Amino acid sequence: HIFEKSDGAVIYRGEKDGFHTRVFINSEGLPTYEAKELGLAKKKYDKYEYDKSIVVTGNEVADYFKVVLSAMEKVFPDLRTKTKHITHGMLRLPNGKMSSRTGNVITARQIISDINSKLLEKMKDRNFNQEEQKEISNIIAVSALKYSILKQSSGKDIVFDFDKSLSFEGDSGPYLQYTAVRANSILNKSEKKENVSGAETPGVLERLLLRFPEVVARAQLEITPQHIVTYATELASAFNSYYTQNKIADSVYRLALTKAVSLVLTNSLYLLGIKVPKKM
Repeated sequence: HIFEKSDGAVIYRGEKDGFHTRVFINSEGLPTYEAKELGLAKKKYDKYEYDKSIVVTGNEVADYFKVVLSAMEKVFPDLRTKTKHITHGMLRLPNGKMSSRTGNVITARQIISDINSKLLEKMKDRNFNQEEQKEISNIIAVSALKYSILKQSSGKDIVFDFDKSLSFEGDSGPYLQYTAVRANSILNKSEKKENVSGAETPGVLERLLLRFPEVVARAQLEITPQHIVTYATELASAFNSYYTQNKIADSVYRLALTKAVSLVLTNSLYLLGIKVPKKM
């Protein structure tokens, strides 16, 4: 009563729910995209017993997935209430859209390899041994790519610019990592010093730190990681301004504030799946 046979195929008449009619099993007995997604929902639940399943696909399959969810509501109604579908744009390079037909395609493995090559070139004059260079460049490369993707709201295409994504001075993953490493370095160097100055009037940094829980709560509720990206970038910018205007090591209060920034920035990056290297 949910699916019908038509010309040797099994179809779902989505018109009843305002969607298109879609083939779930073709005339050769093979499952289509829609059938596979419907079966996958059940297989995932059998293995994980999830409370919520968030499925992210490209924008071009949005209409297909509406039919999948419509069928799921009738076949697996409990799973339908646990399933959320989000569409996203595609990653593009500055020279245009990638296309499998023209061969203008780059894999995730290739793009990370290319980022690594650029980073190792930048790091060749730094005082790192070969093993440190490899570890640090891998961590930064993944951060550059993840930040570029996660800063966009879902549904939009992503233009990946190598130079901007690797900048240590602004809107990038490495910039956030560098700020966290700088804060940790200040704290490590100040451990053996005697600090005398006390409390100060709270300012921009303190207000930003207080916002962290609400930003995370909003990102979780709306499934919008870009809010954490924007927040972490604002926090890093505010701390770097604070650093240039104040002698942090001379003050117990400023060191405590730096510790709070380090913790919140590291946690923000953790929620985005980005690690903080020990040094950069």
